[in-house]
Amino acid sequence: MVDQFSPVPGEIVLEIGPGHGALTGPLLEAGAQVVAVEVDRALAESLRRRFGDHPGLRLVEADILDCDMAALVAPGPARVLANLPYAISGEILARLLARSDLLSGITVMLQRELVNRITATPGGRVYGSLSMLAQYFCLPRLLMQLSPRSFTPPPLVSSSVVALPFRTTRELSRAQELEYPGFIRILFAHRRRTLLNNLKAATLDNPIDVLRRAGVDPGRRPETLTREEGIALFRASRAQSAGAFVV
Repeated sequence: MVDQFSPVPGEIVLEIGPGHGALTGPLLEAGAQVVAVEVDRALAESLRRRFGDHPGLRLVEADILDCDMAALVAPGPARVLANLPYAISGEILARLLARSDLLSGITVMLQRELVNRITATPGGRVYGSLSMLAQYFCLPRLLMQLSPRSFTPPPLVSSSVVALPFRTTRELSRAQELEYPGFIRILFAHRRRTLLNNLKAATLDNPIDVLRRAGVDPGRRPETLTREEGIALFRASRAQSAGAFVV
């Protein structure tokens, strides 16, 4: 993972859930400035014993979901390298995607099912809101596939490593990007419903007009939408209900 990540000496790397330091050690050896966030007290103490007062390590004993991201990676920007805890990996990833102002890229190990959703193409069975959001902000690239035998003890699921470098040019403003995830979740709220019915359920004013302005057939289902069509629908809807989708 570290070889694929290719850390640059002096760069800030945010590591979430370092555990026993399997990634931390190679990152420090490569000269990265590592901010390691570990919620488990015993593991945090083990890291202190292993790495001591290493000048390249800042160990933060906290839950990443409770942390001030700006304070963690100041002065930034930073990249993320992590083997995320699978139970809350979706929530953590959503938080990271929302901080493109602080982060330039994310490389994470996740449950393979989640990586399949991130990299899915429109029309597929697993394509959904996470696919569209990840692909709006980033250029997802599958790096590695790992079987349960790669771990001790072997987990019950397979894992994958995905790189998510942020797109340097995106279509929406920073203010609009704060609203965009909420709107995409509305589009995918009920996968078996048409886009028109999902927008009606969200009490959007004149949803048929929004779809027509965006050039999208009202009878289509959300999993058929391309990245560009999602953006077009958001812009058309925002013209009617500015700020309605902030979450």
